[in-house]
Amino acid sequence: MPVLIAMLIGGLVSAASHIVGRVLLALGLSYVTYRGIDTLMTFLKTGVMTQLGGMGPDIIQLLGVLQVGTCVNIIASAFAARLALAGLTSGALTSFVLGAAKTAI
Repeated sequence: MPVLIAMLIGGLVSAASHIVGRVLLALGLSYVTYRGIDTLMTFLKTGVMTQLGGMGPDIIQLLGVLQVGTCVNIIASAFAARLALAGLTSGALTSFVLGAAKTAI
């Protein structure tokens, strides 16, 4: 008898969570996960440094005196810190969205 009650309660909990999820989705409340943010940050930082390195030697020396490389690192670190504060974990950022959920095809 206790096994039957446990199965019924488990089924009801599963059904209730599904129904609550569907109701929240119908109201336009959902979570969105953005993946690959760490890869994007690395790509952008590498791209900026590559473009700066492709300039003439006089400009590169001037950029070295102005510490532009350090400035790029500080800006990239500030973006990374902001993403970490926003909840970035293992390269994915999950955020709560109010409005119609849109799916990518």
